Amino acid sequence: MKRTLKGMDAYSKILARELPEKTATYTPISHADVINQVRSEITSAGYIITKEEYRCTNDGDVAIGIFSMKYEEDPDIELSANFLNSYNKQYAFRFALGAVVKVCHNGMILNNNKFGSYKRVHKGDADILAEGKIKEFIEDSSEYWESLVEHKDKMKHIVLTKAEIYNVLGKLFYEENLLNTMQLNIVKKELDLPSFDYKTPDESAWTLYNHITLALKESHPSTWIKDQSEVHRVFDELLTLQDETEEPILDGTEFSVEE
Repeated sequence: MKRTLKGMDAYSKILARELPEKTATYTPISHADVINQVRSEITSAGYIITKEEYRCTNDGDVAIGIFSMKYEEDPDIELSANFLNSYNKQYAFRFALGAVVKVCHNGMILNNNKFGSYKRVHKGDADILAEGKIKEFIEDSSEYWESLVEHKDKMKHIVLTKAEIYNVLGKLFYEENLLNTMQLNIVKKELDLPSFDYKTPDESAWTLYNHITLALKESHPSTWIKDQSEVHRVFDELLTLQDETEEPILDGTEFSVEE
């Protein structure tokens, strides 16, 4: 049995999964309520959702949603709103802005340490999805979006040697444990014969980045957002994507709820 469901299979499982009972210390949030509120907040912020993608564990307990939206025009990426929701009490609710690559629908999430976070403990009747919070993040995301575009454009113009490509993959696999052997094999296949045309040379950092984020689609739903941001951190550290003279962006581009 597959450990992860995708597409309509995931969406059907997410909606069909029964909400667990509330306890004295734990208030579950309905997957459907999260989906409906994210949709509502994006619309309320004045933006149009262009695509929704879902993945979940095969029991429907852990779910992620990725909402692409019309924000500012760019030839390569669209702004995205991403959530993680769980019924098994092991994972906090999490929301993060990011980007989706148009040609392949890969993800791009800037590292949380660079771009700020918002965390809130939830117990009892605490309202995790505070009305207007997601709308606020989207409305205030201009600086975050500019950094997404800047990092993407820098990667498009960086050409890597084979040794540098192997160094990146080795760091992600051996040092950071962000890629497993199955994902590493996916990257190898993509290096040999890419599934998509990224309009950049085969040796460009942007092409490699997309081979890796394509493989991250096989990440467990509970770790996908973290894996995305950590991969971006490694690229940032190795390639200096962030201007070191800039102050870290603390605009609430991500928040999670600790249980």
